[in-house]
Amino acid sequence: MLAEVGETARSLGLKRVAVVTDRAVAALPFFEVATRSLKEAGVDCVQWLDSKVEPTDESFLEAARWGSEVQPDGWISIGGGSSIDTAKAANLFSTHPPPAGIDDFLHYVNAPVGAAAPLPGPLRPHIACPTTAGTGSEGTGYAICDITSLGVKTALANRGLKPSLALVDPLTTHLLPRSVVAASGLDVVMHAAESFSTSANFA
Repeated sequence: MLAEVGETARSLGLKRVAVVTDRAVAALPFFEVATRSLKEAGVDCVQWLDSKVEPTDESFLEAARWGSEVQPDGWISIGGGSSIDTAKAANLFSTHPPPAGIDDFLHYVNAPVGAAAPLPGPLRPHIACPTTAGTGSEGTGYAICDITSLGVKTALANRGLKPSLALVDPLTTHLLPRSVVAASGLDVVMHAAESFSTSANFA
């Protein structure tokens, strides 16, 4: 439950967290429940409310530059896969900037698009709090985005990007329209089919 996120963060030794979401989620009641929980647990939080529905390399880097400025000791993402992926990328680039600088986005991007550089060390703890059914991003080491200059969709991919833990609150789905719940279910089916067909091609 999101009401437990403060105690969860404190149990991980976190004192200052970066909370990543979008403005639509930030206006919903459960977001206030989460931030109040952090405050009551004595965990300072700073907020990034500009996650994009379809993240790009630049939106990832904007969040990463902000993360470098605020210097949290942990990350909390609240929202759909886009917000969770934004937190993963911001955590990565602010914790381990590429040798050429934080703006060298392709350094960590999957080959053959990018250099697919390995992580030089662990990332800061990340608590992922999905608010939609079906994203799955809370359990993967992928952060998906569009690279606008190249016109491609690709990913940062590394097991080290996987959130430290997921805090799943089913009450967040109560505010979703029925059509969104249905679409989320179909999203799960399509991702499963995609994985199966891709694996079959390499068998």
